Amino acid sequence: MEFAFAILYAILGYWAIGQTLYSRYICVGTLSNLFITRLILGCLFGIVLIPVALIKQIIKNA
Repeated sequence: MEFAFAILYAILGYWAIGQTLYSRYICVGTLSNLFITRLILGCLFGIVLIPVALIKQIIKNA
């Protein structure tokens, strides 16, 4: 069960990084480098960025 939460947290963190920090940038690099960078940043800063990304989506859709 804890493993499922860790996977869900990593996926949501990856999504949140794309919605917040990388939303206005064109990223250049290898696909693996971009993926690993976003995944690590999502896991590190997900606790802050997941709620920010959710609020941003709610405001954007309202």
